[in-house]
Amino acid sequence: MSKDNSHADVMTDWEELMQAVQSDPEVQPTVDTDRQSLAQSLTTVQGLKARQNELQGLRQEVTQQLAAELTKGKETAIKIRSMTRGKIGPKSERLVHFKIAPLRKRPRKAKQVVKKPAEEAPGAHPGPSTSSTGGSAA
Repeated sequence: MSKDNSHADVMTDWEELMQAVQSDPEVQPTVDTDRQSLAQSLTTVQGLKARQNELQGLRQEVTQQLAAELTKGKETAIKIRSMTRGKIGPKSERLVHFKIAPLRKRPRKAKQVVKKPAEEAPGAHPGPSTSSTGGSAA
């Protein structure tokens, strides 16, 4: 017999077990109290599963409401920052207090100094006559 893991499989298994006990008069008196306990557990599980499904629907609804409210709040924050920038001025350093980057002058680039190649010591580079890769053979 396979092991049932899903709630639906477990509840179906319990229902079938209770029907089997109900249909067998020889076993029924022996396990009647346990059958009643199983029936009560089945009813409780069915109620809890229904509640779980209801809460899942509510969770999805609340998630949608939360996303809508976050969007609304972000738009309001953008409006407030925009009005603050207009009131204070786009270059004011006070904008940093509102987490707004003020317009600043760009720093000048430093002049690049052209470096002359350093004089090399004699014999550091082999001459063209000693090169073995570029010469032609006769």
